[in-house]
Amino acid sequence: MMFALLVLTIGPLLGQQTRPEKFYQLGWDNDVFMMTDYYYTQGLSFGTYHPFFQNNPVNLVLLKPKDYEKVVYGFSVFQRTYTPKDIKSDEIQYADRPYAGVLVFTSHSRAINKERGFLYSSELDLGVMGPASGAGKVQYRYHEWSDNTLPNGWHNQQYNWPVVNYNLSLYKSLVNLPGLELYGKTSARIGTLHDDASVGFLLRTGKMGNYLDSHGLALNNYAGDWQLNLSIEPTLTVVGYNATLMGGWHRNEKIHYVEFSEMNKIIGKWRTGIGASYKSFGLNFNVILQSKEFKSGSHHWYTSTSLFFNF
Repeated sequence: MMFALLVLTIGPLLGQQTRPEKFYQLGWDNDVFMMTDYYYTQGLSFGTYHPFFQNNPVNLVLLKPKDYEKVVYGFSVFQRTYTPKDIKSDEIQYADRPYAGVLVFTSHSRAINKERGFLYSSELDLGVMGPASGAGKVQYRYHEWSDNTLPNGWHNQQYNWPVVNYNLSLYKSLVNLPGLELYGKTSARIGTLHDDASVGFLLRTGKMGNYLDSHGLALNNYAGDWQLNLSIEPTLTVVGYNATLMGGWHRNEKIHYVEFSEMNKIIGKWRTGIGASYKSFGLNFNVILQSKEFKSGSHHWYTSTSLFFNF
């Protein structure tokens, strides 16, 4: 299974409204192009932004800045797959990353203040980590179908654990010129899956729509028939808790965990992406480098690919 759906349908719902625009995206994260097959090895996603979701009861807890101009609401589902380096062995890899699968349903809110140059984003994640996520079965079938090494250690994965996470992010426009945009970025996550805080930058250049006008979503406000842009996004994250490594708050003696003392408390990530689109159709391709998450681990490369269209 090469791609899963990430559907994004956008329509301004409050404040100064414009014509609703519907946006759909097929997305797939994988490290196959980097010739690796471990750590965060696969991600499959489906989601939507649509006026329908202004009636989502979860919106009551999502961020609504007092001075926003426009707000859009959405919903998505994301399955993530994590493995150690040696997936052939059926034994626990005590010096490496545990197997973990995550299935998350996310309610989204995005709002902008164009005058001040702010983009706000808030999310509520609800889901599960563990066998109930189905990630192990999906990876096994995919490797079986593609004639790759079978991942034989999924019986050692992190146990079923509820995911309830609240995530916030803020982008601030620093440079906004035709064909060149620079944003400062800060974000935080708190809950049963991730507790961390991040800072970074986003640089975009090329023929493209304005990032704020599009709520940070491709093609929501495209400029002409063609778009072609390059983006660079370095991020530093201070980590307090990561359930995919450390397990849930209640430990199972039969499961391998990475202890907090073995974790790297500051993680670096560098994303380089290229996006191309024609009218309402487009493709994004990103290469991501992430530094070591734990002391005995290693840096990891993976890619993120998305095919999208709107109307």
